Amino acid sequence: MQRSFGLLVCCLLTGRGAQAQEAAQDPRVVEAKAACVAGDVQKGVRLLADLYMASGDPIWIFNQGRCYHQNAQPTLALSRFREFLRKSQGGLEEDIRDAQKYIAEIESEQQRDKQIAGRAAAATTTTPNASMPSPVPQSQPGPEPGRGLRYAGIGFAVLGGAALATGVVFSLLVKEASSDVESQTKNDLVPSSAISGKLSEGRRYETLQWISYGVGAAAVAAGSVLYWLGRPSTSFETQVSSTRVFPVFTANGAGAALHMAF
Repeated sequence: MQRSFGLLVCCLLTGRGAQAQEAAQDPRVVEAKAACVAGDVQKGVRLLADLYMASGDPIWIFNQGRCYHQNAQPTLALSRFREFLRKSQGGLEEDIRDAQKYIAEIESEQQRDKQIAGRAAAATTTTPNASMPSPVPQSQPGPEPGRGLRYAGIGFAVLGGAALATGVVFSLLVKEASSDVESQTKNDLVPSSAISGKLSEGRRYETLQWISYGVGAAAVAAGSVLYWLGRPSTSFETQVSSTRVFPVFTANGAGAALHMAF
């Protein structure tokens, strides 16, 4: 039974007639009820406190609890209902039962809210940790392995190419010297000393030719080995499977060839 502000009628029936009549005529009763209904809790509770101080009737403490309860302030409502029970010794049993009922309702609501909050807190603290993977520390990239060997291999290959090109030049000089000697031997006017000089020059060019070819071939071979040793573990192996350097001999001279099988 809702008894807020309507308990004055019961007071008239229980021997508190004069006190109830005075309270019913007090404009603060209407103001307090209007303030509580409008949500102005502070004003309503203050007016009810004035009524309690003027009358000493704990029913106004009960109505303070109802004002708090109706405006979603359960903790303050509990304190007022418990204070009413403490001060209403020998009061109306119906008032006491109503206060006890409201106390039980509020405590049940608070217990339910605590359970809901506990489940929500458990969900927010455990679920993300279980579903989200732990961050993997990112390692800083180090220097690429084998880069120095590859650079050295490229350097040797360039040096070998230059030496092979030099060998080709000397091969052309040998051919030229051979042609000069052949033409001079057909000419009886050319002294033998000149022919001997050309032969000596041709032999020197031939020696330098073979030295250049040897150095070039060795440098290219060394560069290929160094580059192969410093190759990346996958990419280079998929591009070059074997590298070979071998000499080439023709009717016009000699050289070296680089063979790369893809």
